[in-house]
Amino acid sequence: MKTDNIHQFLNPPGCLNSYLAHPSGNRTSIPFALMQEHRFAFYYWSKWTQELNGSIPSLVTFDWHQDLSVPYKDQVPELKRLKIDNRVEVALYTWGKLSHFNDVQIHAAVKHNMLKDVYVICRQDVNRKEHDILKDFEGRDHYIHIFKSVEAFKNHLPKIQDNKIYLDIDLDYFTYSNPLSVKNPFPNKAFTYMKKSEVIKLLSIENPMVQWLFERLAGFTMATEPEFCGGLNKSNYYLNVIDQLYFTPSLFHTVPGQNMEWTKWKHLTD
Repeated sequence: MKTDNIHQFLNPPGCLNSYLAHPSGNRTSIPFALMQEHRFAFYYWSKWTQELNGSIPSLVTFDWHQDLSVPYKDQVPELKRLKIDNRVEVALYTWGKLSHFNDVQIHAAVKHNMLKDVYVICRQDVNRKEHDILKDFEGRDHYIHIFKSVEAFKNHLPKIQDNKIYLDIDLDYFTYSNPLSVKNPFPNKAFTYMKKSEVIKLLSIENPMVQWLFERLAGFTMATEPEFCGGLNKSNYYLNVIDQLYFTPSLFHTVPGQNMEWTKWKHLTD
């Protein structure tokens, strides 16, 4: 087998990926990747964007944190030297060199022009402009938008011209108070959580925002981040809520030789 063919099956540690039918029902497919540590999304965004051959999706991410940190100055030259088209090098860099705080992956992807613009829906209160511009290594402008509520993002949708979107969900978004988070607005308090009904209402295919996203979906990443969800049990709970809401029989369910048993979108089979 050629080395290039080996590389196309490479997954960073602890990550799973597959292809799903496009949720719009347009008879194409989209990639999906699940990871524990959010920084590994960098590997998948860069891989998928290169496979799109010139079309660069924007990112819509739901996360308790903004994840818009920049690398330390002494780390920038190595990021710039990274051979973004070498999947092994990108996988090793993501694992061993990209910030283990899991908050630099967006910046790294934008700097390499693997994301066009970024729309962050978050709870973290950080002194940062709601709209900002980040230049990539070639000097191109990328627009960064921060929304402190879903309603604010929904109100902005008519202004977005992108026809390709990566949807990214960090499961810690479903926490309200989060005592492990930097600059936590609820210090010294226990985790509190969104109700299942609230999550379903937010992500339901009946939600016009979700319909807008699904029409433009070019890839879907999800980070479980159990530590920031209050433990593995809570992280798995919210993963299961999304799995049952969207998919049948389940994510990563395959039976070789039986195409009808592969993971499908529920709304396309009802």
